[in-house]
Amino acid sequence: MPTREQREKKEAKRLRRMQRREERDLQEDRKRFRSRIRMAGMGVLGLIGVAVLGFGFWSVYLQPRPGESVSTSGAGNHSGVPRDGYSTTPPTSGSHSSQVPSWGEQREVPEILQVHALEHGGVLVQYNCPTPCRDLVLRLRSITGSYSSKVILAPYSKMSSRIALTSWGKIDLLDKFDLERIEEFVKKNRNRAPESVP
Repeated sequence: MPTREQREKKEAKRLRRMQRREERDLQEDRKRFRSRIRMAGMGVLGLIGVAVLGFGFWSVYLQPRPGESVSTSGAGNHSGVPRDGYSTTPPTSGSHSSQVPSWGEQREVPEILQVHALEHGGVLVQYNCPTPCRDLVLRLRSITGSYSSKVILAPYSKMSSRIALTSWGKIDLLDKFDLERIEEFVKKNRNRAPESVP
């Protein structure tokens, strides 16, 4: 039969083993907890990333754009002026010329060139002044001049409104200058067309 001293040593050894096991179990629990926290953090970051991308996609491609929507036709059709004319004045889509006008400030742009500019993601800011309207042109130029491409400023004598904003499938007619409305139209409708290339 073991002596008391031997039993105490055996008991002490058993207690040390139990302590080491408990410490190992505690360390394993801590590792599992840290791993779960990391996974949860990565999941939250992933959700935030998806939300940011979704919002970006919505704001660029799905959010309603300013201006009146007009049904479109003639994308890729370079056969000139449509037989029945254009559905809006100025036009927002339809068959057109194979030439694309230059961006920036122009003289009056023929409709068949306007439509091709729109098809490439351009926005036209046009004005109709029966008498010289230098002040209006200067104010419009202050908006359009900040774009190096995809925006044209030009007179257009065939319309009844004072200002017309057009992009592919969108039109906004104004009788007076409205800075915010014009800026928003240009910003949100630029590069939004069948053949847009930034």
